[in-house]
Amino acid sequence: MAVWGLDSKRLKRRALAMLRWLLDPVRRTPVVVTSALLTLLLTVLIVNLIQPVDAAHAERSAGASASSTATVSARQFPKAHHSSKSKSSSPATKEQKKQQTKAKKVGSDGSSTQPIDWLKPSQQVDYPDPAAHPGLSLEVSLQDQRVYVRDGSQLLYTMYASTGMDDSTPRGSFRIQSERGDHFYNPGEGMGARYYTSFLNHGVFLFHSVPTDSKGGYIKEEADMLGIRPGSHGCIRLTVPDARWIMQSVPTGTPVLVK
Repeated sequence: MAVWGLDSKRLKRRALAMLRWLLDPVRRTPVVVTSALLTLLLTVLIVNLIQPVDAAHAERSAGASASSTATVSARQFPKAHHSSKSKSSSPATKEQKKQQTKAKKVGSDGSSTQPIDWLKPSQQVDYPDPAAHPGLSLEVSLQDQRVYVRDGSQLLYTMYASTGMDDSTPRGSFRIQSERGDHFYNPGEGMGARYYTSFLNHGVFLFHSVPTDSKGGYIKEEADMLGIRPGSHGCIRLTVPDARWIMQSVPTGTPVLVK
C-alpha cells in the first residue's frame, strides 16, 4: 500500500502538472504557434524546391514523348508526304496499267470495246508468207469480229474486222477471186475503200480497208467500229495494212470461211 501510495501520489502530481500546462493559455500558446509557423515554413520551402524539379521533369517528358511520336510516325508512314515512286513499285504499276488497258479493249465476249488504230497492222508481228503455208485460209468470225489467218489448224495471224450489219455478210465457204485493186468508190453508199479483194460474186462482197469518203479520206466514225461491231453493208472491213496484205499477197483461190 505504501509503495502504491507513493506511486499514486507521483502520478497525481504529474497528471496535475500536465493538466495545468494544457489549460494554461500563457504557456501553451507560444509553443503551438511556434510549431505551426515552423510547419508552415517547412511546407513552403519543400513545395518551392519540388515544383521546379517537377516542372523540368514534365518538360523533358513532354519533349521525349513528342520526339518518340514523330519517330514512330515517320517509321510507319515513310511515304505519306512524298510523291516519288520507288523502283520496286514501277513494274507492278506498269503491269496494272497493261491489264487495265487490256480489260478496256476486250469485252466479256472477247470482242474489242474501244477503237483500235486502224492505220496499223492488227498485230505487231510479220504477216505470214503464203508461199511458206500451202494450207493458207481466211476464217471470218462474225461473232468475234475477227479474221483468222490459218494454215490448216495452225493460227498464223489475227485481224480486227467489221462485218455486215443486220447479218448481211453471207455465211459459208468461199474462195478469193481475181477482182482486186487499190481503191473503189460507191456513189450509192457515199463511201469507198482502199485495197479491196473479192471473195464472192466477183466484186460484190469484198475484203477492204476501213471506209473512205469521196475525196479518199478515211471516215473515222466508220473506222472506229473496227473490231467492235458490224458496220458494213456486207463486206469485211479491215485495218489499212491488213487489207493491203490480203490484196497484194493472198493468192486467188485461197479458201475463205465465214461463220
